[in-house]
Amino acid sequence: MGQGRHKEDNITLRQAEVMQEICRHFSIYKKMPTMQQLATAFKIAVPSIYDILQELVGKGYLKRIEKGNTRPYVINREVEPASLVTVQIPVLGEIPGGVPVEEEEDRSGDETIAVDKALTKNGEVFALRVNGDSMIGAGIQTGDIVIIRHQPIAADGDIVAASIGSEVTLKRLVNKPDRIALEPENPNFKPIELTRYDTFRIIGKMVGIIKRKESDDGRQQSPEI
Repeated sequence: MGQGRHKEDNITLRQAEVMQEICRHFSIYKKMPTMQQLATAFKIAVPSIYDILQELVGKGYLKRIEKGNTRPYVINREVEPASLVTVQIPVLGEIPGGVPVEEEEDRSGDETIAVDKALTKNGEVFALRVNGDSMIGAGIQTGDIVIIRHQPIAADGDIVAASIGSEVTLKRLVNKPDRIALEPENPNFKPIELTRYDTFRIIGKMVGIIKRKESDDGRQQSPEI
């Protein structure tokens, strides 16, 4: 997998990776990662993460704000395209963001897309195009590309690619002692309630999204590959 360009005079490689992880975490969880979470993700000590955050503040990527007795970091700007640290991952086809459809047997191909290198740190990842609007409440719509980390388990609240019998779908997992379900993020769709009799498996967890671009006249275009 190839690595994207890096702009040494603006931001170092490690600073870019950490800033990209901060932005990725915020886009999914709508909150900033803790220093311990960043330290765990990059397998370095918390004081080293603190130093990197201070450098990112100095370069204008993060800023500190007064909030009660704390001074949390907030995102001030994202890493410039020329400095993004990226790798190429395969695009393995399409996944319904609506009513489940029959799973394809062969999703292999030569198409790839460049993604944030941080997404590949914890396992194999691949991309799928979304077709449907059952997840619009989570900001996922037709034409978007979701990044999936291949894993057989997921936590309550994770957005997952899952198969039910021979069908596949993209939904939010409800995993509680009294209920297991796949929840849409659109009131026009019903949850998929699961029982012990269902043939169900998690294909992977969504760890990122590439939004479909819009043209100058407001019409949507496919993401650039």
